[in-house]
Amino acid sequence: MKKILIKIICAALLCTGCTANNSSVSGAIHEEENNTKKHIEVSNPNYKEYISTKDIIRDTSKLGGVYKKYYSKYIQYVAPNGKTITIAAQDKVTDEQILKAYNQLSFYLEDFGQYKKGEVANKMAENGAVLVMPNGADGESNISERALQGQPLYQMEVVTVGSKWYTENDYEHRDAAYEEILHMVHDYGIGLESNPGALPNLQKEIYKAMKNSLPKNKNDWGKKGLWGLGSKDWLIELEKEGSLEQEYLASVVDSYYGLWAPYTENKGGMWGIYTSKTREDIKKNDPMGYKVVSEFLPSYITYMARVDSEFSGTFKMYYDEKEPYTHKSKYLKNARLLGNKNTGLIGNSEDNVLIGNSGNNKIDGREGMDTVQFTGDSVDYEIIKKDNNIIVKDKMNRDGEDTLTGIEVLRFTDKDISISEIQ
Repeated sequence: MKKILIKIICAALLCTGCTANNSSVSGAIHEEENNTKKHIEVSNPNYKEYISTKDIIRDTSKLGGVYKKYYSKYIQYVAPNGKTITIAAQDKVTDEQILKAYNQLSFYLEDFGQYKKGEVANKMAENGAVLVMPNGADGESNISERALQGQPLYQMEVVTVGSKWYTENDYEHRDAAYEEILHMVHDYGIGLESNPGALPNLQKEIYKAMKNSLPKNKNDWGKKGLWGLGSKDWLIELEKEGSLEQEYLASVVDSYYGLWAPYTENKGGMWGIYTSKTREDIKKNDPMGYKVVSEFLPSYITYMARVDSEFSGTFKMYYDEKEPYTHKSKYLKNARLLGNKNTGLIGNSEDNVLIGNSGNNKIDGREGMDTVQFTGDSVDYEIIKKDNNIIVKDKMNRDGEDTLTGIEVLRFTDKDISISEIQ
């Protein structure tokens, strides 16, 4: 949960974009970099090259100041105006954690409905928005206060998809990326009641929903209402800081994407301070909050989720009551397996884009118009139709041999192949 947002406008970030790095890293990351460093000719207009470890810059000297002194790597989101939003991380923050932060930021800044998020990104870049990712946990990190020039998101609070923290729903390491990055987008881009930004109409709707969530009588704060339950002193502190609307919105968004549905120690979301734990709860209990979020953000997480290389078994993107982590994964639209394990991947009712790893994967798209994307040209693969499955074998030994079910399209760098075309 956000403590006190450090609103120091950080200027003079001179690097203009992401470049490939030559650092030596291990395991799945090293393998991915080896693949992505090779020049891949892409002639298929449908083919997408997703953010990867090669986009992390491992020399912070261009950032200067405290970023050069205290941080070891960074990545930058380029706003439509050409200016950048920097994510700077310390050495114990993994590459996958920094990519998770980048993807989360990109998701929040994706155009949706009536809201043009490019304006938010431009405003954030103009305001010098920086996300800093220190080692350790909030309150337990050795980093100097001077180094926290930006919105902090700590190493021990960034949960990568498919990791042990994710699949075991470990709330000692609860996923704070949704909240803290949203705070940055809210403060530096969307705007506040006290400091208007790029989306004043959205800001007003957020403020109205927040006011509606609290009792009109302050004596009842923490006792009644939809949010802030059991936290009167904290609410009063937030009011003094001007942070009520940011914290309220973060509570709604966390529950909207299923982060608190597996939580068993309280009936509510965000440690129990919010009456709604699931999307269905929000719609019933807090319709104003539901309206704000559903009109501001997509129903599904649209970035390419990166399933941890240590994950074993079959990763599910649909709800399975036997696997509580699927309260969260059911909202993923796209996913890729990392590493080289012979793991499985099952999609959901959305039109999924799914990517295997270098192992032999079983991939099931289930419902929807689903696509599996591969590393190279179609001529590099042997494609066989066997019973109800399609078997795709990479003759170049990059993607392994994958068995596909419920897939409609095979995507290669040169073209898409419809399953219906395969004899």
